[in-house]
Amino acid sequence: MTLERPTTTRPDVIQPETRAAVDELYAGDTVAAFRAIDAATADPTEHVREWELTDEQRQVWEAGYMVGFQMAAPELKAEVLELRARLEQAEHDADRYYAEMCRRPAPAEPAASRETFAEISRARGEHDRAARHEATMDRMFPQYAGARA
Repeated sequence: MTLERPTTTRPDVIQPETRAAVDELYAGDTVAAFRAIDAATADPTEHVREWELTDEQRQVWEAGYMVGFQMAAPELKAEVLELRARLEQAEHDADRYYAEMCRRPAPAEPAASRETFAEISRARGEHDRAARHEATMDRMFPQYAGARA
């Protein structure tokens, strides 16, 4: 005997072993078996309350749940793996962006390592211009007068 659940939204998920177990459980009472299967495989949004089922209905419901879970397991595992990969990539990107945001700028060159305007002028052979510049700097910043190396 084969019990078909009339549905157009989902294919029938009852496996032959489950059908045989239900047939044996209900011993030919196809109406009760059909109702038990219908109650057990109903849409989860219908909120089947397990405590309202009889022992036989609970067994059928649990069997149907396990069959459905086993059928959906490969798809769920693939989705979990894809989501895990996307999450790891997002975390990696976030770490990179945060590191880039917190990266310190390159240290400024120390002023002592660069040539002053007077030294550049002397290198060009403009010694009087270098002397005028140094005199101007000494006048503007007397606290640094004579501090040149």
